[in-house]
Amino acid sequence: MSEGRKSQVILLDDRKLDFIIQPKLTAGDLLDLVASHFNLKEKEYFGLAYLDETGHRHWLHLERRVLEHDLPKKGPLLTLYFAVRFFIESITFLRDKNSVELFYLQAKSLISKGEIECDSEVVFELAAHCLLATYGDFASEESTRNDLKSLRVIPTRILEVHPSLSYCEDKIISCYKKLSGITRGTAIVNYMTIVESLPTYGVHYYRVKDKNGLPWWLGLSYKGIAVYDEKDKKTPRRLFQWKHLENLYFRDRKFSIEVHDAKRVVQSLSSYNLYEDAIHESVEEGDGLSDALSDPTTQVSSSRRTFGPSNVKVHAWLATTPQLCKAIWAMAIQQHQFYLDRKQSKSQVPAIRSMSEIAMELSTSSLSLSSSVSDLSGGAISSSSQSLTRSSSGRIASQELELLNALKERKQALEDVIGKKTEELRTICVKEAEITGCLPKETPVEQGRDPPAFRKRVGTAFQLSDKLNTKETQSQLGQLEVEFELQKKITSAALRLASDPSVPKHIRKQRRQTYEKSEEKLKAIERKLLKLKRQEELEKSCSLPKCAAHYHVAILCLRGPSSAFPNSLTATGARGQTVFPFLSPTWSGRTRRAVRRPPVLPSPPR
Repeated sequence: MSEGRKSQVILLDDRKLDFIIQPKLTAGDLLDLVASHFNLKEKEYFGLAYLDETGHRHWLHLERRVLEHDLPKKGPLLTLYFAVRFFIESITFLRDKNSVELFYLQAKSLISKGEIECDSEVVFELAAHCLLATYGDFASEESTRNDLKSLRVIPTRILEVHPSLSYCEDKIISCYKKLSGITRGTAIVNYMTIVESLPTYGVHYYRVKDKNGLPWWLGLSYKGIAVYDEKDKKTPRRLFQWKHLENLYFRDRKFSIEVHDAKRVVQSLSSYNLYEDAIHESVEEGDGLSDALSDPTTQVSSSRRTFGPSNVKVHAWLATTPQLCKAIWAMAIQQHQFYLDRKQSKSQVPAIRSMSEIAMELSTSSLSLSSSVSDLSGGAISSSSQSLTRSSSGRIASQELELLNALKERKQALEDVIGKKTEELRTICVKEAEITGCLPKETPVEQGRDPPAFRKRVGTAFQLSDKLNTKETQSQLGQLEVEFELQKKITSAALRLASDPSVPKHIRKQRRQTYEKSEEKLKAIERKLLKLKRQEELEKSCSLPKCAAHYHVAILCLRGPSSAFPNSLTATGARGQTVFPFLSPTWSGRTRRAVRRPPVLPSPPR
């Protein structure tokens, strides 16, 4: 049996979880295990991914086993990343505060790494909100500068633009002082509101090339598939919305999409065309007119402007490797399915929560998500060397108390699940023991109680045939046949009991005697049944035929032998042949067929 592969899951706050992944462990089970550290309820937005040599993320399929993916072969340690997989328009759609905090940690990580592009002033403002959410109100410039060194909220790109680090810190401190007095929840909500307005938020970028070899960026998000210039990730050249896509497919390094588009035919000499402007209008700024014109079912009544039938256009790009192309295709398929699922479930989703409600819920909990994960490590999580929290002793005590209560609730929930599964296992083992007669070793037994004993089923049950059950039992023969069939089943069951090797010898002897008695009784019933059947057959063979001539002779016979036949007529012919064959004991119905005409009988005397 394989020992598994050592792996490390990096969380959104750069903390680490160490695992040994077994060969049969699925990605969904691993995600459940990681999510249990946060008490996460909305797991559908998150996933696990690994980085390839080009720095792109490859997301694990939750239904497949972890080790069945095309994982990196280099190094003994497998590194996976827990992150947000499906972004949404706003955190107001999230129902759990833990999900909001994880989205906040994801956005903060992307900002610090420069994956979300924004201006310097926006970075300074976001860093100030992050300081307030982590450490509270402004205390002093010296402590704030120390906190900024450990918090890592300034991207490298911003440091390269400005003259020095102290200049950036002064800008952040200036914004930090203006935020004094707001709660932690409000700071997180304001942070997410600013990030959600940025054009690069929620987009998964992949580097590709077109057929001419020019580099592009493909951006996959909840909006659709966008195409960006190599040096501009903010403004897409084109955006293919999910509702306009017909098909997605790949082959080797080529990723292709089929887009439904309206073919325009302009029959006007005028350079200004209202319908043309509506079709080429920016998708993000478009209104219902462009959607209606792009719809193939829309018909425009115009004297000089007409639109032809809809068609499908194919757009293709080339990835660096076949593995990356497959990853792009899989991500596009999953994002499209996420779009369809949200579209179908919008009617079932509860009302959107307000930002103030989310901020209040985040503020009421003094224990942050990152601190709870740090305390839950127990050796499984390698805590980072830099501390992310600085609080007073009273706050630490309240955090420890809240953590203790959370652990007790978690323990109770796990005990309930274990008890339910144990009861299901006990029920299955008992059913197996009733069939086999032996209780399995895996049967859970309560402490201080002996396991129940079971006897093996020999299989003595029987059922009478339907023909026998529906047969008329009014006659003596029918009753005897039923009795014979029943005794036959009883004898067969007694034989199986007598042949059971699992019972003691004296019991087998008693059962053998019972079987012999049943067999004797069966033979007696069989002899009686055969005798009764022979009697009925004999009665049927001796019964008189019912033809007219034979009936006339029978009437004459009833009057007496002298009146039936004269002195000169005997029952036997001159040569010893029987004149009336039906009076012979050897007569049968077959000989009657040879007689074409009944014999002429003499009239009785007057």
